[in-house]
This record gives sequence, structure tokens and C-alpha cells, in this order.
Amino acid sequence: MNKKYISIMLIFIAVAFIVGFAVRTSFINANSVGVNDIEKFKIMRIGTISEDNLSLSNLINDSDVVVRGKALDEKMYLHGATMRQFKVDIVFKGDKDIKDTTVYIFEPSYFDFTHNLFYIYCGYNLMKDGEEYILFLKKWPYTNYLRYNPYYKNKNIYVLSHNNGIDKYSVNDHLLTKVVSDSQEFYGQISQYDFCGYSKDEVNKYNKVKSEVLNYFVQVK
Repeated sequence: MNKKYISIMLIFIAVAFIVGFAVRTSFINANSVGVNDIEKFKIMRIGTISEDNLSLSNLINDSDVVVRGKALDEKMYLHGATMRQFKVDIVFKGDKDIKDTTVYIFEPSYFDFTHNLFYIYCGYNLMKDGEEYILFLKKWPYTNYLRYNPYYKNKNIYVLSHNNGIDKYSVNDHLLTKVVSDSQEFYGQISQYDFCGYSKDEVNKYNKVKSEVLNYFVQVK
């Protein structure tokens, strides 16, 4: 076993330890926080949709996996993200083996339980328990580093392709896509929004692509 091989192995182990420790320590015990408390969290905005020429073809090309499925009620609140279980029903693009399995999705929007805040990241609102969605995803890049970590072993983890609101589309019509007004200050006021736009242009851009996504995918079985 030469020195170069040993050095590579040590680097691999160090990266796995650092990433695993960082994500593990980000877990939040939110069991004592009720739904009514969360609805009173003040909303904060981080970023906007920056893709000027966004289209369905861009979303598909930028994604490793495109799926349709159901958001499950199992989730973990993290510092800076939310990890959600997602049951895959249909695979439109990518690894067909994940059909009828449960995967884990890092959602970019999150609750700050220390300061009672909810951060809306680039228009993204959290998935709702039991709702069906079409998601555009990429494989979490640290999976190989953490495949022996007990917290991530046997977990199939994905991130949104652009890490914002343009990668998630509700199949149902009752979730709203609206401009968040200045008078809406709390999470309970926007909790049923599928996408949280801060301008009419943002909402129109999202709705245009959502129409393309649903017209293209929703009838596929």
C-alpha cells in the first residue's frame, strides 16, 4: 500500500467525517414546537428566481432525476434546510430503481426555531404532507462520502436541481401561487402557497413553467 493511496484514503475519511458531523449537528429537536407556534413565525426572504430564460427543457436538462410522488409527513428540521421523506410513484427521467421507494429531499427553505423565523429561499415553500408533486432533482453530492455513516446509510438523498422554487410543482390546484404582500408577515399567512413570489413578474414566470410542466407530465403514468 503506497503513500499516495494512504493519503487519498485519509482525505476521503476526513471529508466524510467533516460533512457527516456538520449535517448531524444541524439537526433540530422541534418536537416541542406546535403547528400553531410555527404559523406565528415571521417570514424572511432570501433571493429570487434568477433564471431569465427558464423553460421546461432547461429544467429537464439540468436535472439528474425528474419524479412524481407524494410528500410524506416524516421530516427533519435542520439549520439552513429541511429534510423531507418523499414517496416516488413515477420516474420520468433518471434512475428507474427509485420508483415505489422513499427518498430524502433537502428543501432549501427552513424554520429558525431560535428567533421564530421562516426563511423563504428563492420563492420555495415547503412541501405539504400528503400532497403530490413533480420534482426536478440532483443526487446529493456527498452520498458516497457518507455511505457508511449510520445517519445516512441506506438513505437515497437528493437536492433540488436549482435549489429554489422552480424545481417543485404541485399536481393539485388548491395550493396557491401568489405574490407575497407587505401585509403578510407570518408563516401561517403563506403556508398554503405552492410558490412565494415577491413580484408579479416572478409569479408569472413560475406559473408559465408550471403550466408547461403539468401539461407535459401530469398525464404520464
